[in-house]
Amino acid sequence: MLSGYFENCYGIKRFSLPEINFKECNKAIIYAPNGVMKTSLAKVFEDISKGTATSDRIYKNAETRYSITYYASHYEYSSSSGKDIPQSNNIYVINSFADKFEFSKETVGTLLADEGTRNQYNVLMGKLNDIISEILNKLREITGLTKPQIKVKLIEDLGLKDTADWPDIMEAIRQIENKNYEFLNEIFYSELFNDKTMAIYENADFKRHITEYIDSLESLLRQSSLLNTHFTERSAEELSKSFTNYNLFEAQHKILLRNGRQVNNLAEWKEIVQQELDQLYQTPTLAKTFEKLKKIFSKNAESAKVREIIVAHREIIPLLRDIASLKKQTWCNCFNRLEKPFMEYYEIIADFKEEVHNLYEKASAQSERWVEVVNEFNRRFRVPFTVKITNKSNFVLKDEAPNIEFEYTRGTGDSKESTVLNKNDLMVSLSMGERRALYLLYILFDLERIRKQAREGGGQYLIIADDISDSFDYKNKYAIIEYLCDLAETKGIDLLMLTHNFDFFRTVKSRCGICRKNCYIAQRNDNGIISIAEFKYQKDFFKNVIRSSIQNGNLDSDFKKKCLIASIPFYRNLAEYSGSTDDYEKLTCCLHYKTTPLDTSRLMVSDIWRVISQFLGNKDLESNDEPYLQLLQKLATNILTDNDEVSLENKLVLSIASRIEIEKFMKAKIIEHEGTCPDAKDYQTRVWFDKSKRYLTKYEKEIIEEINLITPENIHLNAFMYEPLIDISSWSLKELYRKAIALRICGQNG
Repeated sequence: MLSGYFENCYGIKRFSLPEINFKECNKAIIYAPNGVMKTSLAKVFEDISKGTATSDRIYKNAETRYSITYYASHYEYSSSSGKDIPQSNNIYVINSFADKFEFSKETVGTLLADEGTRNQYNVLMGKLNDIISEILNKLREITGLTKPQIKVKLIEDLGLKDTADWPDIMEAIRQIENKNYEFLNEIFYSELFNDKTMAIYENADFKRHITEYIDSLESLLRQSSLLNTHFTERSAEELSKSFTNYNLFEAQHKILLRNGRQVNNLAEWKEIVQQELDQLYQTPTLAKTFEKLKKIFSKNAESAKVREIIVAHREIIPLLRDIASLKKQTWCNCFNRLEKPFMEYYEIIADFKEEVHNLYEKASAQSERWVEVVNEFNRRFRVPFTVKITNKSNFVLKDEAPNIEFEYTRGTGDSKESTVLNKNDLMVSLSMGERRALYLLYILFDLERIRKQAREGGGQYLIIADDISDSFDYKNKYAIIEYLCDLAETKGIDLLMLTHNFDFFRTVKSRCGICRKNCYIAQRNDNGIISIAEFKYQKDFFKNVIRSSIQNGNLDSDFKKKCLIASIPFYRNLAEYSGSTDDYEKLTCCLHYKTTPLDTSRLMVSDIWRVISQFLGNKDLESNDEPYLQLLQKLATNILTDNDEVSLENKLVLSIASRIEIEKFMKAKIIEHEGTCPDAKDYQTRVWFDKSKRYLTKYEKEIIEEINLITPENIHLNAFMYEPLIDISSWSLKELYRKAIALRICGQNG
């Protein structure tokens, strides 16, 4: 059950929504011409679904208010009350299109695996996160990076994919051959590698000086009595540390150098090494290059840190030629300085990876329904792409949206081409109808969430679809209609559709089995007040209303006489299609002010009946005969006080009467100034207007143009399509007829 009152809501001045009975039929549809109320009404319900304030975007100072009842729930809002804004999770609005669309948080939450599997996953991830947190805390301490930076830098430096996680990182670290550069223990990663230092490492001068330094160093090493390219200055310093750690000389061992000199103790070894290094580093060619490097690293505070590092640890300089390798060695050093041995962490995380993999396998099976949504989209909708989900397990186990990929294809056979695109790249290549179809894919996920919750007893859900088929071709239009009908079969779901497309209205009414009393038409009067009523013409208007009312020839009521006049455009079409030119021209004399083959001014109802009765079994006219124009004027005048806003026969009578009134007026003007006014063969109203407008006032021309603009679409019902007639409101046609009468009276008095 749904009812409501709306005032100053997104262009709705005032509108009372009568109670829609969803208990007897859980589907309803409202037909409304563009600009009357559809999108405005949908926007109010969308505000309720999101808990946002409603307003009038044009009359911003007007008080906006609404009062809506949906079963036992009541939503009331006033922009001046200061009360809480209503919100409901049981209302969902499908807009015709949105420029930006993603998966909603509610849908992602509902797509997840069963509670038991998720609990296992959450417990497992909790333990894993504790281990990762322990690693991050230590790495933050020894690298100088923030926690968020660490993982990003690791993935980048180790050459991993953006989607890599900690198991991938640990495996990559394990694969690196660790050179055990102990001097890295005293260096922060953030000091060695940052934006300023990386810019220097890429500098051509730096690269040239590094090459010069290494070449000079290697040349000097080959001349050294102690060192060479295999046993470098770094090797000597590292060996000194080993002698200290392992008490080589305390065990009475001695070292014999290649030049014959014997080393008897640690102090003597250190003295020899230091002398060799001093001699090496003070060599003019090496010292000069070293000074150049120090100068390069003196430009700012960040690079000055590297200057301090190379001064304290000259053995790092050759490593600066290969920054990528140095980064990996730096990370190896960091991971070997964690609270526990690296391999202990590696094995723990590897075990977690195996357990998570098993849960992913289990979760993947539970993603079946959501994969079915994609398959259903691929099956139902005709678009130049195929949809795939590439992270089934992740979106089922985690609070992660499904990753949708689109395979776009063109051509057939040997010339067939295909490529995989993401949503944003695909959108720029699609037509509006195809983009709407893609938008609906995301909506289908939301609707499946609602269907799932409704089946599980989550309450009564109201789904409002606003012109959902707009811009679709016929196949896709019928595809969404069939889906909505299927959705409405779900217990706990009510469906309210809003449309300005009469063909969509008729198709939905028929295919979804919407009961007659839940089919409505909305119109707005000249005061901006919207009214809504049961749609009378849900089947064949011509057959069920017009023909059935006049077929026995007994026109004993004004209603039947209006139906006779309303039938003229239909029977004129039949005469035209059947090749009866004479009958076609005779009926044209009922729609225009003609003199031949019938004189409209002298036309009788019996003249019309003689033509029409051919299609009705040649029945005789049983009612009294009367002048056609006199009857037309009387009926049109009576309609002016009729409150029926949706009657098609009223609209046809007003349209025909308005047309003939202005043609009479224009003919009189032309005769007055030119002496004669012959019938026009085609487009008489337009031909006469072009002739007479030199004799018309500005006001008279405006009235005639307005009537001529609107009434042709209402009178010329080609192929019995009368959507234009439904769209236009009765009050606007009444106003046109009043203006036509005023024009005639003014002409008579003039």
